[in-house]
Amino acid sequence: MIFEEIKATREQPIDLLFGTDWWTDCDDVAALEILLKAHRAGLIRLRAIGVNSVMQYSAPSLKAMCEAHGLGEIPIGLDRSAVRKGILCLYQKKLAAFCRSGFSNADCPDAFRLYRRVLASLPGKAVIVDVGFPQIIMQLLRSQPDAYSELDGTELVKSKVSEILLMGGRWDKPFGREYNFCAYPVNRKAASYICRHCPVPLTFLGYEVGKDIVTGGKAVPGLTGRAYAAHGSGNGRPSWDPMTAVAAVIGDAEKAGYRKITGRAVVNPKYGTNRFQACAGGTHAYLVKKKDDRFYQAQIEEILMLPLEETDG
Repeated sequence: MIFEEIKATREQPIDLLFGTDWWTDCDDVAALEILLKAHRAGLIRLRAIGVNSVMQYSAPSLKAMCEAHGLGEIPIGLDRSAVRKGILCLYQKKLAAFCRSGFSNADCPDAFRLYRRVLASLPGKAVIVDVGFPQIIMQLLRSQPDAYSELDGTELVKSKVSEILLMGGRWDKPFGREYNFCAYPVNRKAASYICRHCPVPLTFLGYEVGKDIVTGGKAVPGLTGRAYAAHGSGNGRPSWDPMTAVAAVIGDAEKAGYRKITGRAVVNPKYGTNRFQACAGGTHAYLVKKKDDRFYQAQIEEILMLPLEETDG
């Protein structure tokens, strides 16, 4: 089993902060399911969740997922500049009905401030994984010293983050365009800013990696299966976000089945198009599959179908 293989070589859990757009697509739910099970298995410590596209039921639906895994204490932050009014996501509404604590959006701090608090409190370094819009990371990098840390955002990230892993971009063609980097002007600006100013290694899992790998669906137990059914994806969805989550849990691109192309990434702040200049020693990288698609599909499905009682480390 994949979790047992990771345990055999891991001395201590990876501290991880998770960003998600958590709105109209359901593969974010599968990604969170993977991270929550990895937390319970002792492979990671999921320290915070940041929501970078906010709707009416964002916080209670997320809290319901965490509570279902016995992890309701994981803090949730919102990017209040990214509230999407007039959009109803059926899977969020259905999941929110299972929230036992009465938790709401009003109970959440600003996401970048939550990230600052969590990072400043850690004795070591964390990995930031984001499968949605990247502006919380830009806000973190641009943040000023506060009660949590005397360091500004760039210095705090340099001191407390070992790597940032983003689901974003399209790297199999010049001037690729992908939704997370081009949907809104702030996303384009944020992706461009991160590429120019990130002080730690930055790795991308692009659109081309997950588009043909279908996982999830109503057969998955628990709230994740309900979310896929409510979304209309009872037979599964492309696996961009869960593939990113699995890569983060494994913590090594080679072991996760990828080849890393290193170099320098650039995102156009006006159009959100991306390009990449490969070079040895570059601090940016994008992932290329080394295995058949079934390999990655099997990784995800194994974790999603794992009963909770079998995840405890």
